[in-house]
Amino acid sequence: MKICFITYSTFSVGGIERVVSIIANELSKDNEIDIVCTCGDFEINRKLYNLNEKVNVNIEKSLTQKGFIVKVLSKLLRELNKKTGILNNNKLIKILEKVYYPNQIQEKFVDYINLNKYDLVIGVAGTYSLLLGIISDRINAKTIGWQHNSYEAYLKTKERYFWNQDELFNKYIPMLNRYFVLTEHDRKMFLEENNIDSIVMHNPTSFNSKDKSKLLKKQFLAAGRFNYQKGFDLLIESFYKFSKENNDWNLVIVGEGEEKDNIEHLINRYGLNHRIKIEPFTNDIRKYFLNSSILLLPSRWEGMPMIVLESLVMGVPIVSYDITAVESSIRHNYNGLIIEKYNVKKFADAMHYLSNSLLERKKMGDNAVIKSMEFNIEKIGKEWNAIFDELNE
Repeated sequence: MKICFITYSTFSVGGIERVVSIIANELSKDNEIDIVCTCGDFEINRKLYNLNEKVNVNIEKSLTQKGFIVKVLSKLLRELNKKTGILNNNKLIKILEKVYYPNQIQEKFVDYINLNKYDLVIGVAGTYSLLLGIISDRINAKTIGWQHNSYEAYLKTKERYFWNQDELFNKYIPMLNRYFVLTEHDRKMFLEENNIDSIVMHNPTSFNSKDKSKLLKKQFLAAGRFNYQKGFDLLIESFYKFSKENNDWNLVIVGEGEEKDNIEHLINRYGLNHRIKIEPFTNDIRKYFLNSSILLLPSRWEGMPMIVLESLVMGVPIVSYDITAVESSIRHNYNGLIIEKYNVKKFADAMHYLSNSLLERKKMGDNAVIKSMEFNIEKIGKEWNAIFDELNE
């Protein structure tokens, strides 16, 4: 099959970029794969996520360029709708559609997809899933939408993501041939709240490793982009409470992002410079896992975090808040600890519990390795190909 992934970028730092590369590599074994990137503000760097040379990458920034008047008007109306929800109703659905997906953008994608004669087009994340639903009756290809965050993040997080765009989901996601979500919770929520059928398609692990952490190093690990979603501010508070009773364990945070200065300021304010170290983004997270004994996930919301799947592979137990994104990967007291949202004191208590018990860490670490087998890339790849076979029947 000739398959196209439409995404914003695949060479910037992020979980979506990584998982698209992993899936594209696996599917390229049996299919012709194109990744169309609509952002041109980056260099093609296949080494970042080890993207296979068989995968074609096309930079098509012009696909999302708008005329000046359309750009200004749609921006103003999007802001108005975000604040008030005035367009988010059945009677104004066509206006809502044009505000977020103007005709000139729709026609560019229709022409591009039909010109390249794809058999299947996959819209990566909500924006391109909706776009494919809108234009599905005008393109000569099957369509899949692929969600990359939780149901609550997409539709219930005030003034973020797809806030006040429920009607677009209700009308156009059912136009797709298939819609992938990351968890059973998301599938149930879309069915119950929006009457939308979807399929649970888990993210795969990004690597296999014979080497596992020995869980002896007195080091916590956290990783991700420095933004509000990832909850590193909550983590610093928890580590501060932890540090009052523990002088041995340190914390390494791997990442970068717009809130790095704020996180560093918080570390300085609590006097934790000698206990918390920030390391830049890496495409070899394994070396950090080998020197760490517990992964900390303080996120306020997630889709299905790759760092958790990597922790499973490396045999490292996890402490996470009780967010829906980890329901399929972490089981409380089995391969990690799940803590009441966003109780920094209880999170610190969990850090104490695991740091004080090598026996518990090893038990949970062994279970983590067993759990990781459910997300093996070969297994997930077969699930993708099974869907392709269904669509070809």
